[in-house]
Amino acid sequence: MYRYIAVLWNTHSESATEQAERIVERIGTRLPGIACVLNDNGAVIHVQSDNHGYFECDRSNALVVLGKLFHKTFGEGAVPGRVSLDAASAHAACSSQGRSIIEQYWGRYVAVGFQQETKSWFVLRDPTAEIPCYMTTVGQLTLVFSNMEDCLMLGLRDFSVDWSFLSYSLLYPFRDGLQTGFKEVTAIEAGEAVSIRDGEPVGRHCQWDVVRLARDAPIEDLEEAVSLARSTLLGCIGALASQHRRIQLQLSGGLDSSIILAGLLQAPSAPEVTCVHHYDDGIGADERLFARMAVQAASDSSGRRCEYIEYRRQPHCALEEIMTFPRTARPAHCSGYLLHRRDVAFDGDTVQFTGVGGDAVFLRFKGNAAAIDYAWRNGIDRAFFGVAFETAQSGDSLYGVLRDAVVHGLLKRPGIINGRWGKPCPWVRVDLSEQDGLQPAWLRHAQAQGHRVSPYKLAHIGRMVFPTSVLDPFEGAGHWHGVSPISAQPLVELFARIPLHLLIADAEDRTIARRAMKGLLPDALLSRKVKSYLDDHSVAVTQGHQQFIRNLLVDGMLARRGYLDSALADAGIQQVSPDHSSQVLGIFGPQINIEAWLRRWSGQRGAQAAAVA
Repeated sequence: MYRYIAVLWNTHSESATEQAERIVERIGTRLPGIACVLNDNGAVIHVQSDNHGYFECDRSNALVVLGKLFHKTFGEGAVPGRVSLDAASAHAACSSQGRSIIEQYWGRYVAVGFQQETKSWFVLRDPTAEIPCYMTTVGQLTLVFSNMEDCLMLGLRDFSVDWSFLSYSLLYPFRDGLQTGFKEVTAIEAGEAVSIRDGEPVGRHCQWDVVRLARDAPIEDLEEAVSLARSTLLGCIGALASQHRRIQLQLSGGLDSSIILAGLLQAPSAPEVTCVHHYDDGIGADERLFARMAVQAASDSSGRRCEYIEYRRQPHCALEEIMTFPRTARPAHCSGYLLHRRDVAFDGDTVQFTGVGGDAVFLRFKGNAAAIDYAWRNGIDRAFFGVAFETAQSGDSLYGVLRDAVVHGLLKRPGIINGRWGKPCPWVRVDLSEQDGLQPAWLRHAQAQGHRVSPYKLAHIGRMVFPTSVLDPFEGAGHWHGVSPISAQPLVELFARIPLHLLIADAEDRTIARRAMKGLLPDALLSRKVKSYLDDHSVAVTQGHQQFIRNLLVDGMLARRGYLDSALADAGIQQVSPDHSSQVLGIFGPQINIEAWLRRWSGQRGAQAAAVA
């Protein structure tokens, strides 16, 4: 469990000062064990953590770093060390509103600092955005916090549901931006700093120039890209592992989680590693062979051993527990959390590492993007035709590749990039044309600065910034915390610099990652083209909880709002089977999570009671 609450107000306002004093008193009395780490210049920051390896506070003068910082030192056998900013570094961070932190360091953190020149505070969120960071303002007082339940507990104001955000999330559930589920709460975005003066936000600035890096510092040589990927992967995994004595790894048997295992067993800190593998008995759903293969190979290459535990997935998992999750600022991915058994003991020294983010970072998606990106950057030269041929092997016909490369790459005409998740359900009644959404802070910043790369490289970068709600559906309030090394800032920046055609060199997706792990993982695993997914398990869980899901969705708040067609939803839920599974992820993902979130927020428990009865 961890939390932080920052109260910032106008010290020249008597009413704002009185309000701040009441809130600070409530924090101290209603949250036993929480500590005040700063009280100065109209700001009070409280912090609490039972896992200091995952989250702790580091203060240097007027700068408070909530989380962890590491050096950007990578190379053969090098693991970045932990950073505690000295007075000079803290002053540079405050003067630049956190830009120097993002440029020189990396980690999981939220930084709060006072800029003496402007007499204003800034709040900076790191580019991974793994630690929740929300903000609400009442008059001349702003509250910055990690956990919505804490905010509600303080009784600062009334909150109302932002239905436009929820309808957007039905189609795009895995996009974190400015909006939240409440009109009165905004998120501080990945790599963004918010300036607060006299208790009120006065500006938002993205301090992360990831698009400029992709444009100005491309890595054109395949072997250089592979070498950098290896050192950066092992460095990020090793640095994050160094903060924990015991680590549990969700080992699927696929490439991404196997890479994490190899990195953990190579880590100089030598943490105790427990691999947990969930398997299904269905056709093509049993990954135990590959999981065991990864454990054996990673152990042999490192000379270290790890514990390995197998669990058969249970379709009768307690899906009803979704109604007891906390009221979060955004609908969290609670149903995905409940799909996995998590009864391995956790304590203050244990976290769970995951391979989440690998599909996006290593580039799993197909299509004609590689050839389009090449033509956008280089035009049609002699090397283009080799790129086009490789692209055609993994995507469209050669004619289709050439056509798209000329139209969307050379001529730079807009194309359609599918950003939705899963196959749209026919009973979702959301107007796609109204769901453009606000562009993320890093993209708005790049556009404002004139940094241009191909739309397909932008899509690649956008997918790499992974939503917090998948890693931690509890906003820090639970005992379980996920760590995603593949989503670390240095890896996102590195793979942003690698052109798309190198990422699918030899017509193979994840080419860089596969070659980077040579010698650490077996060729049989590195050469895998497909693996099983949770579709079969999701079907079984949906069938086993059919009445609960029907009670939740058919006549729920989304249906009454007109976002779901009740009759079609009822028929579709009852039709789900191994032969009719195309809609299961839409049901099991955004629909259940959003409806359950709405009911938790409104205090309804009817669906749970009906299902239990």
